[in-house]
Amino acid sequence: MFEKKIENKNLRKLGRAADMLWLSIGEPIMIDWYKGGKREVSEYAIHFQCPWRFVKNGEILLAAHDIYNPFNENAGKDWEWDIFGREKEESSIFDVRSQELSELLPLKIKSVNSTDTSDLHIDFENGICFDTFMAHSRKSEFFRFLDNTSDEQIVIFDVD
Repeated sequence: MFEKKIENKNLRKLGRAADMLWLSIGEPIMIDWYKGGKREVSEYAIHFQCPWRFVKNGEILLAAHDIYNPFNENAGKDWEWDIFGREKEESSIFDVRSQELSELLPLKIKSVNSTDTSDLHIDFENGICFDTFMAHSRKSEFFRFLDNTSDEQIVIFDVD
């Protein structure tokens, strides 16, 4: 399916839109933007709305729930996870650690494997891996693969 399209490509960028993780993979290309004009994107993107994590040598570098937790352990109970652009001490763990991980980019994808339940495992050249796993027994969107070279979108559900 889409796995072969991203093997040997580079992870160029990563970030979040609210609590959805996005990965930008492949060479930069120009596309027509829905707001008019052109916009630079990567050949491929994957949007995740499921549990995921980046791991190296048995250490979790970045994980899905880091979005909801403050980097500063002493943040007050009024801390809000969905505010972008704050100072490090006011940000989420995700916002801080994703910047640290971004400093390692680009990361070349060595292999991509998926299971019968659509769990995904990506191995990068430097020993970092990325994993997702099912956390629902009912059908809901798990992740979405976008091929910006052809406008193809593949929606992966946790149960088909």
